[in-house]
Amino acid sequence: MAMSKALKATVLIVIIVVVAFGVYAAATFPRTAVSFPVSFTVGAEKKEEEFDVPWLHGLAQVEVKVQSGTALWSAKITSGDEAIWSHSATQGGQTTYASEWIEIPAGRCNFTFGTVGIGSLEGEIKVTTKGGFW
Repeated sequence: MAMSKALKATVLIVIIVVVAFGVYAAATFPRTAVSFPVSFTVGAEKKEEEFDVPWLHGLAQVEVKVQSGTALWSAKITSGDEAIWSHSATQGGQTTYASEWIEIPAGRCNFTFGTVGIGSLEGEIKVTTKGGFW
């Protein structure tokens, strides 16, 4: 039994839409842009990491997991000379800070994390990016 041309066209359109949706979902799925450990002692220290934001990703989230120590820390994301996001906090012990989802431009960005004060800090920093679908 042969399919009619209209049915074949409908099936083809459905397949194209499903494939396009799948490609878009895969391209915008959340992914870790940068992740690194920090281990700072007493005094002022900072660590900088560059990362790329894929072209379909327009949102980022910063997560700071403090595993031990207590210190005043600050973090910021820049793109060129423009500051996109910054935050400062005092955290100690085993705590986690997670930012809201931040609008971020595609391309190369810089993440800076630093501490100041008399405390030390050990932790893990992670920046996740995602597209609008998720």
